[in-house]
Amino acid sequence: MAMNPNTLSQDDKQVVNVAKRDGIAILPDLLTPAEVDLVRQDFDQLHIDLGKGPGTPGVRDSLSGDKLLPYRHVAVLFSHPRLMAVVCAILGEEHPWAWQLKTNRYTPEHVGVRRHTDGVVGELSPPFARQSMAVFLDDIDAESGALTYVPGSHKWHFADPGDPDKLSPTQEQIDAGDYVPATLRAGSVVLRVPEVWHAVVPIHRLRRYVTTSYMIRGSLSTAMEERIIAERERRAAHSLDHVPDRLRPYYAVT
Repeated sequence: MAMNPNTLSQDDKQVVNVAKRDGIAILPDLLTPAEVDLVRQDFDQLHIDLGKGPGTPGVRDSLSGDKLLPYRHVAVLFSHPRLMAVVCAILGEEHPWAWQLKTNRYTPEHVGVRRHTDGVVGELSPPFARQSMAVFLDDIDAESGALTYVPGSHKWHFADPGDPDKLSPTQEQIDAGDYVPATLRAGSVVLRVPEVWHAVVPIHRLRRYVTTSYMIRGSLSTAMEERIIAERERRAAHSLDHVPDRLRPYYAVT
């Protein structure tokens, strides 16, 4: 079913506006505590089944791809109707491509993540061509695991036809940014424009989340076009029989 941005609640429209303005927005309490528990059970089991074990202190474990799809309480999040309506509104795309399906687990004590961008340093990108979401299964706050970011910094990575001499920010500029924390309860979502500058404070409690990266089906940056060639070819060569019905419009290459 196509997502209609006009059906968004006023709260979700505000989430869209904040994401586009700041590069980060929080969608609170997407999941109930009972739903969070079900996702946690699948999440922990898939890490055991797929060879990551119960977690090693100081290590970030990441799993991605089709092997996550049999774990239904995790898999449903990749195309959650409310999330998709918000993502479609940010991207202005009826059926964005869910090109990356992932889980991440940080086991304490962990040093956190340095300041960076998921854009390409040295290359500008089309505005709002990509969007990521992360459904958190544990609380993150200023004491443990908060995502920090520089509001509006994603726009410095966007190509501007009116400024053909615009340069991509340097790592030195990214390091010097004025970062603010984003905190949330388990069951809530971080919506992040990938180019926004961000980092993670040291982690003293388990930090688990299910994440998806979406992109438009139009023109992308040169670096992103090169990055996704193999995944496009892989998906085009296989059937969609193993993909949940609701995910298929976003999973299919065309």
